[in-house]
Formats: sequence, C-alpha cells, structure tokens
Amino acid sequence: MKTNNNVAAYPYVQVIILFAGLGSVVGGVIAELALLFFFRNADFAQIGYQPLLYVGLLGFIPALLTGIIVTCKNVWRGDHKSIITIFLIGFITSAGYMGAIVLYLGINSLIEVGVLLAFMIGIGLFGAINSVIAGCIALPKACKSRFDIKVKKEDDDYSELSFTKR
Repeated sequence: MKTNNNVAAYPYVQVIILFAGLGSVVGGVIAELALLFFFRNADFAQIGYQPLLYVGLLGFIPALLTGIIVTCKNVWRGDHKSIITIFLIGFITSAGYMGAIVLYLGINSLIEVGVLLAFMIGIGLFGAINSVIAGCIALPKACKSRFDIKVKKEDDDYSELSFTKR
C-alpha cells in the first residue's frame, strides 16, 4: 500500500510571495484611488506614481509578515472563518508596524498617544482590507470534499479493482 504524505501540502513559499507582492501593490492602488477620489479635479498624471511607490514600499513589510503568519496557520480560501482570520492578522500586523514606526520617531505628550492610536486603527483597517483582497487571490482553495486536509492520508489503492493498469 502506497502512502501519500503530500496530500495536505500547503504552498508556503507561493503564498508568502503572493501576499508580499499583492498586498503592497493592492495598498498602493487603493491609496492612489483614494487620492483620485478626494482630489476629483486631478488626474492620475497630476498625482503621479508616488503613492503607489510609497505605500507599496511601506506596505511590503506588513504584507510579508501577514503572509508568513497566514502560512504558519495554514489558512485556506473558501469560508468566512478564513476571511475573518486574514482580516485580523492584516489588522494586527499593519497597526503594529505603523505603531512601531511612530514609536521609533518618538512620543512626547499624551495627545500624541491618542493620535498614535487613531493612526494605528486607520492604518490597521487599511492593511486588513488589503490582506483580505490579497488573500482572495493568493490563498489556495480548500478541499471541496469537506474532509480534513491537514492530516496525513493514505491512498486507498483501489487500483486492483480497476480494469486498467497504470
């Protein structure tokens, strides 16, 4: 009897790379669209590619961290629980990353703590939305048969019952 221990193989590297790439690009595109929405008289050429570049570079590290955490938890696409999990992971990594950057720059008063918390919540929601969008694209689909795909399984080896030999 053959054993197939690769049934539950999770594409770790592909998911991490797609999360890092898509998460940062999606964030840059959303920032660009938000700027175009707020400045309705401006066009894409007037605003330029700077929001894509800056948000993409700043968003690369939280997107990479989100991808690493999602792959460690073996999150699969296809149910509401995975979307909520990705949303929470994206929120925590984005808010924590921006909070660390602002704390590194220094806080001198209690008013700045309130501004920091509001900034972290805003950036956290932005990162969470980016993570969900990237997760819908980057995550592998869950098994349609509703069996547990995380455990190691054995082949049923029904080949002796079939008339054709492989």
